[in-house]
Formats: sequence, structure tokens, C-alpha cells
Amino acid sequence: MLRRAVFLIIMIFSWPQAADAARVFIDIYSPTARKIRLAIPEFRPQDTGRDPLGLKMAQVIESDLKRSGLFFIPNRKGYLENPMRAGIRRDEQRFSDWSKVVKVEYLIKGGYTISGKTITAEVYLYDTLRSAQELGKRYRYPRSGWRLLAHRFANAVVERFTGEKGVFDTQIAFVSRRSLKERGEIYIMDWDGAELRRVTRNGMGNNTPAWSPDGRWMAYSSFKSRPPGVFLLPTNGAREFKVSSSRAQAIGGAFSPNSRYFAYSEFVGRNYEIFRYDLRTRVKRRLTRSFGIDVSPTFSPDGKKIAFTSSRSGNPHIYVMNVDGSGPRRITYKGKYTRKYNTEPEWSPRGDRIALTSRIKKGKEIDIVTMTPDGRDVRRLTGSQGRNESPTWSPDGRHIAFSSDRTGRKYVYVMTSAGTQLKRLQPGQEPAWSPTSR
Repeated sequence: MLRRAVFLIIMIFSWPQAADAARVFIDIYSPTARKIRLAIPEFRPQDTGRDPLGLKMAQVIESDLKRSGLFFIPNRKGYLENPMRAGIRRDEQRFSDWSKVVKVEYLIKGGYTISGKTITAEVYLYDTLRSAQELGKRYRYPRSGWRLLAHRFANAVVERFTGEKGVFDTQIAFVSRRSLKERGEIYIMDWDGAELRRVTRNGMGNNTPAWSPDGRWMAYSSFKSRPPGVFLLPTNGAREFKVSSSRAQAIGGAFSPNSRYFAYSEFVGRNYEIFRYDLRTRVKRRLTRSFGIDVSPTFSPDGKKIAFTSSRSGNPHIYVMNVDGSGPRRITYKGKYTRKYNTEPEWSPRGDRIALTSRIKKGKEIDIVTMTPDGRDVRRLTGSQGRNESPTWSPDGRHIAFSSDRTGRKYVYVMTSAGTQLKRLQPGQEPAWSPTSR
């Protein structure tokens, strides 16, 4: 099973009035939005003495919210109260201390109990200026799922302020060599790099993982077949199958927004051409016919267009075509941040931008840039620190994961879509972001 089995009960037990609950405070996509000041004390054990999990859960929520780029969270050392003595309910709070002394607008309080292998937690979000409860949730998880518990509450906080679901419980698949013997295996980690799990174990070399939007499939390319091909692996543990031809080499691509189609590249004659595989009918259709190499297809969120890389003009550039392969047009040309080498397009979930890999300067430096689907408003997100490749968007479009060898070894990194809040995760490359949980 690719996904962790989680037993949980979530109860919303105290909400503000309906008109209040409908408020959206900030524009999640505005790079100039003021950061909200928020405090997160250590969570308090309700039935025992101090336990390390209390601080760990608070730290995970703090890390998630900071990296969203929406919140400022002051150092915990500046808090006035002892979290092991202070209560977590609304009538137990000294809101004036938080608003006037610590100078935060919002406060997260949590308490928990551990019974055997189960952890039960109550977590609240308070408005310190209005002395009001904004959010209250009760969770019951396996004790080993405490990180997921924290991620889920951070998601709820982001949704409360923005109206859009958070991505802190999503996962990132990537390719990594964990030893000199490995030729490249597929791994999965949480969005913050924790909870590493291995997916493939064939020892033959695997790459280009991709998730279906419904979360039911993971595609990847592998050298375990001859010739190397593309496989679809059900995330429920069922048996995988090969979608590419048994007579031609193929490399992976991307799923359509409705998860019905999978586009990939297969070797035809002297070049790679793009094909579209129908998961319902098990029929594939050829989409491109050019003298160049056509690879790295990515669907637009409305499912009507496909962006891809092609060398039909001599050098690799980004093209956009209709989903049936008609009307291909080139969108990258020589410019400030796009020159003769542009590859690996990835359409944003909102459909307003395409991320890609571009060689901006002469030499080995390669950077991540984004542009509108017509090739305009090009923005450079990385700063010529080694080779920055394989961008992949988070489901909410606020973050981009990519790989970089800026430290000498390839690692997966995550940053905001504006190029800020950079965090190094695990050694590896070719990241692929999972859909949000359902």
C-alpha cells in the first residue's frame, strides 16, 4: 500500500457563527499579503507529565504554517505562560497577554492523551483580539500518526484563513539512490521530507514517477523490462501493468485531470513521440508526428491542452497543443530567462502558469522558471546554483518541489511558487507531488 492506513475520528465541536465562518481573510496567491502573527505553544498532555510529543506536534504545525509564507510565528521562548500549567479551552486563556504583550493575533492551543497505541487530541485556534474561538477539532489517530495529526490541523488553519485546503498531508514521490548498489528506486516522503517509504525494489533503475489526480495510480518508467517501459501501479496494492509497447522504449509523462488518460513518450522510428493511453478502454493514441524528440507531456487543468518538450526546432523548447495532438505551437523563445534549452514543463493547478527547466546562462547552470501558457511574464525562481530541474506543483499551486545539485549531491527541495521559503528535503531527483487527500 502506498498510502498509510490511518484510523481517525475528526469532530468539529465548536464553530463561530455561520457568517463568521464564511470569512476569507487573506488572498492565498498574493506575494505582498501581510503575514499573520500566530503563536503555537507546546501541546499539553492531559493525563500524564510532560511528553516529547507535545513539543513535536507544535513544531510540525509551526513548520507547516511558516513555510506556507502566510504566517509569522514568534520564538516560543517569548511566551509568558508555562504550557504545562496553562489550559487549552477558551475560558482558560489570558487573551490580553497574547495580543498586547506577545503581540500575536491568533493562538493555537492543543492537549492530548495517549492510551496504548492511540493518541487523542483536542486542538483549537483562537482570535486573541476578539477573545474568540475560530476553530476546534478533535482527532483520534494511531500514536505513530502524530505527524499526520499535526499536518491535518495545519491544513485546517490554512483553509480557515484562505478558503483553500492546505497541502501539509500530501506526499512527494521521487527517485533516489540510497546506496552505491541502487540504480534508482522510487521513494515517497511527506511534504516536509519525513516518513520516507520505498516503493520499488527491482534494482533495475526507475524514474519519472507521476500521480493520478484521483490518487489511484502511480506511473513510473523502469529498465526492469526490455526495452525499458512505462508502468502503472495501483496505490491500493493491486498488480501493476505496462502501458507502453513491448517492442519500443518509452518514458513516463502525466495523467489527465480526470485521471482517465495518461500521456507518455514512446520511441517511434528515430524519435520519441507522445502517446495518450486511455485507462478505461486500454487503447492508446499517437498525438505527435514530428522530426524532433517529443517528451515530458503535461495536461492543462481543464484537460483541453498538453504542454510538452520538443526538439523539432533544433533545440529543446516548450510547445502547447490541443489534447488530441492538433495545433501545436511553440511558447519558449530566446529571452532574458529562456534561451536555447527549455524542458520539463509542468502546468500549475490553477492553469495560469507553466513551470519549466531552463538554461539561462552558458555552462552547466540550469534554473526553474515559470511563465504564462502563452509564453509571457517569465519569472526566474532559482539563482544559478547548480542544476535545478524537474519542477512539480503542489495541489494548491502555492509550492514547487524540484531537484538540485547545488550542494554537490542531488536533493529534492521545496519552495513557494514565488521562489521563497526554500527547504532541502531528501537526497533524490525527479519529484512528483501527490494530490490532496480525500
